Amino acid sequence: MKRINERVIKLNDANPNPNAKYVLYWMQMFKRTTHNHALVFAIRQANEFKLPLVVYEGLKYYYPWASDRLHTFILEGVEEKRKAFEKVGIRYIFYLQKDKNDPKQTVAKLAKDAAVIVTDDFPCFIIPGHNKTIAEKARVPVYGVDSNGVIPMSKFDKEEYAAYTIRPKIKKILDNYLKPLVEEKVQIKSLNLKVDCPDIKVNENNIAKLVAECDIDHSVKPSEIYHGGTANGRKRLKKFVEKILPEYDTARNKPDRDGSSRLSSYLHFGFLSPLEIALAVQESDAPKASKEAYLEELIVRRELSYNFTRHNPEYDSLESLPAWVQKTMREHSNDERPVTYSPEKLEAGKTHDELWNAAQREMTATGEMHNYVRMLWGKNVVAWTKSYEEAFAILEHLNNKYCLDGRNPNSYAGILWCFGKHDRPWMERPVFGIIRYMTSRSTGKKFDSRKYIEWTKKLL
Repeated sequence: MKRINERVIKLNDANPNPNAKYVLYWMQMFKRTTHNHALVFAIRQANEFKLPLVVYEGLKYYYPWASDRLHTFILEGVEEKRKAFEKVGIRYIFYLQKDKNDPKQTVAKLAKDAAVIVTDDFPCFIIPGHNKTIAEKARVPVYGVDSNGVIPMSKFDKEEYAAYTIRPKIKKILDNYLKPLVEEKVQIKSLNLKVDCPDIKVNENNIAKLVAECDIDHSVKPSEIYHGGTANGRKRLKKFVEKILPEYDTARNKPDRDGSSRLSSYLHFGFLSPLEIALAVQESDAPKASKEAYLEELIVRRELSYNFTRHNPEYDSLESLPAWVQKTMREHSNDERPVTYSPEKLEAGKTHDELWNAAQREMTATGEMHNYVRMLWGKNVVAWTKSYEEAFAILEHLNNKYCLDGRNPNSYAGILWCFGKHDRPWMERPVFGIIRYMTSRSTGKKFDSRKYIEWTKKLL
C-alpha cells in the first residue's frame, strides 16, 4: 500500500488500463452524493484521465446479519442517489444480489473496462476484506479513500488509549478540517454509457417486494420509525439542530424524551457526513455548552472509535482490552453471578429488570437504542452471563442484528467500553472487578424511567 495523501491509499501496484472506458467508483459505505471525499477523488481521477465516471453500489444477500431491516434502510436511499447522479451526468448502477442464483463478481466485471477503481476506506466489518480482495484481483490501480470523519484517520498513526489522549491532538488541528468540502463536477457525462452489470431500479413502491425476494433474515422487520436515505437524514438533522440541540447539554441523557441526535444510523450507512453535521451544529444558534457537548461525541468520541478499529486488529474481541482489564477479568472470571440468562431470554427481553427489558424492546422494535440506556444494557449482560466471552458474543450479536447503527467502529468501541475499553479502573466489586459498574436503580433515577418503559411497551 502506498499513501497518496492524508485520505487516499493506493491498495495495489497495478498500472492504469490504457484502453479504459471509464473510472469506477465502488460505493460501499459513503452512500451520499455530497460531502464525500471518495466521490470527489473519483471525479478528479475521471477528469484527469478524460473519461466518464461510473458509480457502482451493490447489496449482497449473505453479509453477516443481513435482514429486512438493514436491506430496507439501504434501499430507501437508492432512488434519491440515482436522481442526484443523473442531474450531474454520472451513471449510477445499483445491483441487488438476491440469492445464490444471481450473477456474481459484478465489481470484477466492471473493473475490466475501468482505468482505475476508487472505493471507500472503512476500518471495520466486511469492508477491509472487500478492499483487500479487489486490490489483489484487479489489474488496475485500486484507491481507498477515507471519508469517515471530520479529521483523516491517517493523522493518528497509532491506537489512542482513550478520549483524553486523542482530544488534544484533535483540538490542535480541528480548524484545518472543520470547513466545507470543495465539490467537483465531471467533465464527461456517463448517463448513456453501456456497462457489463445488471442495474436494479428501486423506488418506494417496490422496496418491500425486492426485500421479500432476498435470501436474508426476514424475522427482523424494517423500522417503522427510522427510514434510510440522505433526505430523511437531513430532515432529522434539521429537527435536531433547531429543536433538540439547544437543550442537548442537559437532555441527551434523558431516554424518556426526544433529546439526542438519533443520527448514528445515517452516519453508519454514510447517508450523512460527519462534516455536514458538524458544520450545521457549529453554525447553529444553540448555546455553546450544547454545541461543545455534541461535537465532543461526534468528533472526539466517534473518531476515537475509528482510530481503535483502524489500528487494533482485535477490535471485535476481548483481546483488544487493556492490560488492567485483562488482569481484573482473570481475577474475577469465576465469581458467582447472582442471576444468569440464556441468549434466548436476553434477546426476547425477558429478565427481572424492567428498564433493561425496555432498552431491549426499543432496539428490537425500532433499530435504535438510546445511548444512555445502551451503556446500562451492555453492563447488565456482563453481569448476567456465565463468562465475559459469552457476554461479548451476545452483545455483538444483538447489537449487529437489530441496531441500524451496528457493525460500526462506534458499536465495537461502545460494547467494549462495557468491559473497560477507553475507560479507567473503578472500585473493585464481584464479577466486574475494577471495571466500571452500573445499576438499573441508580440509572433509572436520573430520568423518568417509568415513562420510557411504558413508551417501549407501545412499540410492540
